[in-house]
Parts: sequence; C-alpha cells; structure tokens
Amino acid sequence: MPARAGSRPPVGLTLYARAVMTDTGALLALADQHDSHHDEAVDCLRRISEHRLPLFISLPTIYESHRRFLFSLGNRAAESMLTRVYDGTINVVRTVSDDESEARRLLGRYRDLDFTLVDAVNMAVMVRLRIAAAFSFDRHYLQAGFVRIPPFHL
Repeated sequence: MPARAGSRPPVGLTLYARAVMTDTGALLALADQHDSHHDEAVDCLRRISEHRLPLFISLPTIYESHRRFLFSLGNRAAESMLTRVYDGTINVVRTVSDDESEARRLLGRYRDLDFTLVDAVNMAVMVRLRIAAAFSFDRHYLQAGFVRIPPFHL
C-alpha cells in the first residue's frame, strides 16, 4: 500500500520491516487440524520462528478471533487462543484514532474488495508500524499491496 506523498516512508524501512501481522484466519488454521490451511499454517509459523520474525496482533483481531474460535471450535479453544495470544510471544498492538480513520479511508478506497473493518484496521496498523507482511490466508492483504505469508518467502 503506497504512502501518500510526503506523509510516510515506504513500508519496510523501519525496525518492523521483518515483522509479521497475524490475522484471524491464520490463528484458526493453526488451531483446527481439519482446516484446509492447517499444515501450511503450522509450517509457516515454524519458519517465522526459525527466522525470529516478531509476530504482532491487533486488538480487533483478538476480538474477532475469540468470537470465531468460540463459535467454530468451542469455549476451550477460545480460552486457549487467548492464553496463547497473551503469553508474551505475540506483540499485542492497540489501535489509535489515526488507525481507525485510515481504516475507514481504506474501506472506501477498496470498496469493491469487501474488506472487513478488522482487515482495514490491521492494514492501517501495518502502515503505521511499517509492517510489510501478514500471516494470513486472506487475499485482501495481497490486493492492498502487502506481502502475505504463507507461502513463506521473506
């Protein structure tokens, strides 16, 4: 996603250039052995760990994930997901008002792609922190110009 002229350096020129934003679909694929992306997600997480890439997750993704885990995999899976997210291995990012404004702008800009508000907020956070990659199976990150892993190709 290109930055507006003069407003921000391009994604990838900061400390977070090799960081990865985690999406709900990746968490679900990791937890559900019946998910069609499970093996790919497990391999991707292993490679993220091998390369020591810091993982980030936004609060909106945590909220969305809890709901999806609860209704798809049950209460125990939802509780387990929360325990793992808050165990210190994933950096939790709180949104700021600029992220929310940028997310609304992105929803308008990419209206034809049917982004969710959570996707748009994640993208806004990624731009703010200059995180170029999303651990996701969601095509919207690719359509907006981010790197999507898997496949792992950093």
